[in-house]
Amino acid sequence: MEPLDSQDQRLLEDLRARLDLVEPGVNVLPALVEALREALRAERSLAYGVDVGPERYQVSYLHFSGFPITPEAAYASLDGFVGTRRDPWGYFNPANPQPSQRNRELQFQAPGPDSAHPAAPRDDRFTLWKSLGIPSEEQARIQTQVRASIGGFLQECGLERMTFLRVLVCDGPALLGWVGAMRSEPFNPREVQLLRELIPSMQRRLALEARLREAGMLQAALEASLESLGHAAYVVTSTGRVAFANSMGRARLEQDAGLVAEALKKHLKGEPPGAELTFTPLRLNGAPAHYLAIVQGEPQQALARVHTLSSGWGLTAREMEVLGRLVRGESNKAIALHLGCAERTVEVHVTRILAKAQVESRSALIAKCFLAS
Repeated sequence: MEPLDSQDQRLLEDLRARLDLVEPGVNVLPALVEALREALRAERSLAYGVDVGPERYQVSYLHFSGFPITPEAAYASLDGFVGTRRDPWGYFNPANPQPSQRNRELQFQAPGPDSAHPAAPRDDRFTLWKSLGIPSEEQARIQTQVRASIGGFLQECGLERMTFLRVLVCDGPALLGWVGAMRSEPFNPREVQLLRELIPSMQRRLALEARLREAGMLQAALEASLESLGHAAYVVTSTGRVAFANSMGRARLEQDAGLVAEALKKHLKGEPPGAELTFTPLRLNGAPAHYLAIVQGEPQQALARVHTLSSGWGLTAREMEVLGRLVRGESNKAIALHLGCAERTVEVHVTRILAKAQVESRSALIAKCFLAS
């Protein structure tokens, strides 16, 4: 393997910098896909992920450059191709890529719809099928399967008979992403080596992006869980700063901004926190202590006031029922499911309740229910 010349080395360092130096959370794949297309002198470039479910596969993300179709059409076409769960799936198994294909560049020619024997992937360092981890008795079946399953996608995206240079970026057995480029002519050794040298940086970046996506889902789950409690709830730092509050919690803070901080001080001193607040420590390695703070008993007290308030505000029976569920912290969607009506109908009820209560927001409405004498 010849070393890259100075120009290629500079290009490689620039590509690595895009992956290693960009702030976490910034999606680098669109720019990387465009840069790869230029660096490898390709006609097309593509990166996508596969969400492996128990019944089907699904495209988790898709970025491309040089394709003659819209992003929506490309996503629909690729998702339709990957959707049917089968093993093996094309030239690799997304649920568990063969070890010989993980984090390793592979060059092959895509089959055409009328190809009697589509060209299979090849890797000069290995025999043809050994590089794929596919036994000889399976070769004909896999060739036929690939041609049948991928033919429509290749034709729609203008990839028939093009040469692919791709890598399955993996974290252990988990597929982080398919990244590659396509053109009419085979890729030369310099271009293959350039992609090979970039693989470690791609692996680190895609692993980081996967963890950030999972953390985002956990954050969404936390928010949904706290909203469903039916109590004012907060995530609080050890200094008393409220890092997160559900809708009922925000309503309380509008009336008493120092409520949680003062209660936490008492809790840390071993004194009763007051306001029926309970504190549960939250521990995470490498992070300072946080607490889950929940105000107990307030929803029941507020619900007891709903009937009185409804009469005073002139609410209908259905509006009173909606108000009761608003006080519990339920969303419009949840209320609609309970009442067996459309979400839009609940929105109309909420608008009317706000007008009759002479408040402008849900949080102000909930606060009014909490604070009513």
